Amino acid sequence: MQNTRKAVDMLFVSRVRIKLLKYFFTQPDVPVHLRGAVRELKEEINAVRRELMRLEEIKVLKSEARGNRKYYMLSRQAPFYEELRGMVFKTFGLGGDLLRNLPKLGKIDFIILTGLYLNGTSLSGHQVDMVVIGDVELEELNRIVGEYETKEEKEINYTVFSAKDFELRKRRKDSFVLELLLGPKLMLLGTHEDLIS
Repeated sequence: MQNTRKAVDMLFVSRVRIKLLKYFFTQPDVPVHLRGAVRELKEEINAVRRELMRLEEIKVLKSEARGNRKYYMLSRQAPFYEELRGMVFKTFGLGGDLLRNLPKLGKIDFIILTGLYLNGTSLSGHQVDMVVIGDVELEELNRIVGEYETKEEKEINYTVFSAKDFELRKRRKDSFVLELLLGPKLMLLGTHEDLIS
């Protein structure tokens, strides 16, 4: 997991395309016009225009005209939407920070970003952005999350379970755990199949 960023850089040769994917997946409901994207990305207008057109052509982005401007937004119907979203969240932001520091975090079985973190969908009133399961070094986890909160000016609510406690709650059909298993999520570490088995 150490070289996730390098792998993305090599897979997607265009630096501007990587920046656009990061921008749109971390702000999926925020449309942006060409000049706004240029300001946000701090890149040349022609490079941004070219990459916006390419991403629209392959249906990752959709656009709509408003007045004399063309606004681009993420298309949730994109052929590789889930895969691209996973790559972005595992490379940048909190997910990237956690995966880069994984050896310092203890023996972790699962790291899960919930629907609340991904798109604002809470688990029936449970305001939890992330769930970590395993033998966790809490001080290190608190440090990484705290640094992210400071940098992004966004509070992250998370829950930590030992593997044994999570399995017990799963067997007892705990409402929070059942909603986590069935609801929208992104597995940063571990697989959905292993989580539900």
